[in-house]
Amino acid sequence: MSRPAPSPAAPPFPARTVPVPFLAPDTAREHVDGAGPADGDASEAPLTWSQRYYLAEVDAARAHGRGLNVPRLYRLRPGTTEAGTVTALSELLVRYEVLRTRVVRDPAGTVRQRVHARGALHLAVHEAPAGTADDHARTVLDGLVTPPLDVTECWPLRAALVTEDGHPRYLALAFSHVAVDAYALVPVSAHLVERIAEADPVARAAAPAAGTVARGPREQAAAEASPAGRKAAGRALRHAEEAYRRMPAAVNPAPDTRPRPSPRHRFLHRTSPALDLAVGAVAARTGESPATVLAAALAALDAAGTGPVPHEDGTGETRYGAVHLISANRLRPETAAAVLPLSQPVPCCVDTAGATFQELVRRTAAASLRAFRAGGAPPDELAALLATVARERGVRLDATPALNYRPRSTALPVRPTTAGELAAAAPRSVTRWTEADPWRASHYLSADVDASGIRLLLQVDTAVHPPEWAERRLDALERLLCAAALDAHCPALPTLG
Repeated sequence: MSRPAPSPAAPPFPARTVPVPFLAPDTAREHVDGAGPADGDASEAPLTWSQRYYLAEVDAARAHGRGLNVPRLYRLRPGTTEAGTVTALSELLVRYEVLRTRVVRDPAGTVRQRVHARGALHLAVHEAPAGTADDHARTVLDGLVTPPLDVTECWPLRAALVTEDGHPRYLALAFSHVAVDAYALVPVSAHLVERIAEADPVARAAAPAAGTVARGPREQAAAEASPAGRKAAGRALRHAEEAYRRMPAAVNPAPDTRPRPSPRHRFLHRTSPALDLAVGAVAARTGESPATVLAAALAALDAAGTGPVPHEDGTGETRYGAVHLISANRLRPETAAAVLPLSQPVPCCVDTAGATFQELVRRTAAASLRAFRAGGAPPDELAALLATVARERGVRLDATPALNYRPRSTALPVRPTTAGELAAAAPRSVTRWTEADPWRASHYLSADVDASGIRLLLQVDTAVHPPEWAERRLDALERLLCAAALDAHCPALPTLG
């Protein structure tokens, strides 16, 4: 999910705009400085599965006046010039074709991508008053990120240069999610750090090794349409069907006659030192990752609202909990360093019956591994499959609740904790309502995790759940994990209030 941000003040008008021309090496045509692409300098291909997923999300967010854009703010090295910034951006556009790609919709409803070999990006130049470059840059970034970016009319990238006393200080970029996901920005940032920037503002992992051959969007689309790609899609669809047939039916919310809050999608941000300690302690005891511990807790909360059902073979009982995990889908060498979106939600369904929470973590580790190995599939085929299974089961299924676990370059401390530590940490929890870009989900949890702790952002659709549900949800999550941190025999299923 794009970073939470307050509604920005009106962004300052740029002092001027500078063209960033690009000419990809696969064309011999004369270079032009115009912002629009020239006819004959483009080639078309289908959208990839991940691009189709993100395009649907972007279209939905636009209806709420949001952009679902991915922000990056780079502090520039001393001595960086405007010309050097233009050159670095031009090289970036030439190197990564997804950044010079637009979406084409035809009257029949077919959606494709058009990769352009030449054109120009507009770089807005903002002069900050003396001593204000840091704050000015953040305001400029908010102005770039929040408005929707129509990738049928514009490049999937907005750019602004913030100067102070005439010297470049910051480069602000806003990327459409149709063009990138978070992992795609690792090599993008590596390029900018090599040329002009001090550091990656969102350090996530080491940059890909030099010489790594990565797919572009056209190659990925071709791979997905190949026999091997269709075989992979079939495997993912079989996994999804198994999960859809097991996941709990969605509970219809009780009628609520109160006026619906505005905006419809609300966002609850929480940091909690007690939660950090608890997740680290359970991870230490089980030997599993903090990501698996959080996924297990969400599966437990999902299952707690349902009753047990007979096992498929007629013996015993099962009680499944489900959560969709955002999978990076970058296990292969040609996708590890690819600058294009590859992530998609994958269903993870876990039987919680008779389990302690410690055992549930182990079950979740196995289930999440199966989900990640299954990978993504065409979104329209997943939606049709979900509708078919829901109709056959005679229930309503909600496949939108998701966990987007976003590890940074440092790891959450993993060690045992004590009741005293948890009690001392509890008062330092901070919860606040904020604003962010909405996803098509009844609820969607993002977790940004590094050595300093876990930062949770829970989106709730108030057409499904009232805002106070989000507060109760995070409270229940923390209570369960704190109990499990101190008791190896803690039951998997919490008692929901």
